[in-house]
Amino acid sequence: MAENVFSRLFGNDAAKARIANLIKTKHLPHAFLIDGGEGSGKMTLAMEICAALNCESSGSSLPCHSCNSCQRIMNGSFTDVKILAKQSDKATIGIGEVKEFRADMFLSSTESDYKIYIIDNAERMTPEAQNALLIILEEPPKNVIIMLLADGTDKILTTIKSRTQYIAMSRFTTDELKEYLLQTSQEAARIKRSDENRLNEILVSADGRIGRAKMLLDARLSERDKQRRDIISEVILALKSRGNYARLYTAISNLPTKRDELSDILEGLQNALRDMLLSYRSHEFTPIFFTSCADAIQMREDISQKRLMRIYDIVTRTHADNGKNANVNLMLTNMAVKIKMA
Repeated sequence: MAENVFSRLFGNDAAKARIANLIKTKHLPHAFLIDGGEGSGKMTLAMEICAALNCESSGSSLPCHSCNSCQRIMNGSFTDVKILAKQSDKATIGIGEVKEFRADMFLSSTESDYKIYIIDNAERMTPEAQNALLIILEEPPKNVIIMLLADGTDKILTTIKSRTQYIAMSRFTTDELKEYLLQTSQEAARIKRSDENRLNEILVSADGRIGRAKMLLDARLSERDKQRRDIISEVILALKSRGNYARLYTAISNLPTKRDELSDILEGLQNALRDMLLSYRSHEFTPIFFTSCADAIQMREDISQKRLMRIYDIVTRTHADNGKNANVNLMLTNMAVKIKMA
């Protein structure tokens, strides 16, 4: 068996060993459910599996990344590997898209022993679309392998979960991310020299995901993340000015109105409030928004634990409403009023 397995995916050693053994013993399941946030390596793992199943080399690496099949799979020109993802202008993957994708599964493969189908953003499939896919998962065509890539599985039907092999992508500590980035990225080393606190912010924003950390090293995305953190910090500072409703209303009114962008902000605000609440219980915890426990303690000064908990619940409900297509402007106005009264 190859000694170097799925080398383009960092960490996740247990999952890589398990899948490599399935390939070696030819006991591959017909469907995988790969769970992890953006930048966690889901697509990297899926493409590594595709390449491994079609690799032409018998060397010590699986896949080799050098043969014709591996290279074509990685550049997206291999005819028996197909990908379905949510379109940028849509919130969900609908039944029509899944039915069209499903119809192709009954056609003969062109150049491989396997036909491999990857559904990215699988958690965005509507219930109707998932049920359309379920028919295939119950009785899949011969040599068809389906990989569902999801950012969380709460919205995935239980019947689909029960018919797939679950793989959870690993999350890494900030120390592990920092070590990896400094070893592999000149940009990370440059940021460390010029502004180490900014590098620490990137590591925290990456939320344990190497791919996201790499993306945030890009100057444009890094600036966008800094703006995101500044927006969240302004809302928190407005919470501290309890008698100044105008500042609170302005801070919340300045939140983005595009749902995906607003969802990202609200999630970040939840994380910040979570850190602040934990700082009441202990001065030693792992923050997921602030770069240190001391920063969380400083930011929650002048806000009682009871009020902070009420605000956390209000933000959580608003985040949930945003996912249900509630009117954004009305939703944010209600959030500001409820926080004022908290």
